[in-house]
Amino acid sequence: MTPPDQSLFSRVAGAVTGKVVDAMPVEEILEHVDIDAVLDQVDVNHLLDRVDVNRLLDRVDLDRLLARADVEALVQRAGISDIVAETTGDLAGRTLDVARSQVVGLDRVVSGFVDRLLRRRGPAPLGPALLVGE
Repeated sequence: MTPPDQSLFSRVAGAVTGKVVDAMPVEEILEHVDIDAVLDQVDVNHLLDRVDVNRLLDRVDLDRLLARADVEALVQRAGISDIVAETTGDLAGRTLDVARSQVVGLDRVVSGFVDRLLRRRGPAPLGPALLVGE
């Protein structure tokens, strides 16, 4: 007896399998399939390469998604209140620095005006004589 031809078996099995699958409901066939084992065989990266992300995002209802979001928790987690407080403090500090420099300039102008009014000549003293050591 000669050994059976493997390609013949493959052709017969393929033909019979197709007929059985066509004759049985898909649900009945899937009851005998280990879905976890099938999913273990799937190359997820290859599958994701085939996904049209823009088309997927077009299907997302952002209003409904944002309605479910806890905005207070997101703000707290992002530290936005700390950023606002820090920025406000920096802005207030810079504003005070600008105001101080403007007051110093105004003080010099007023001091020069008073010196001319009182007819003072020469540079003004740096401070009291005992303090500056003159």
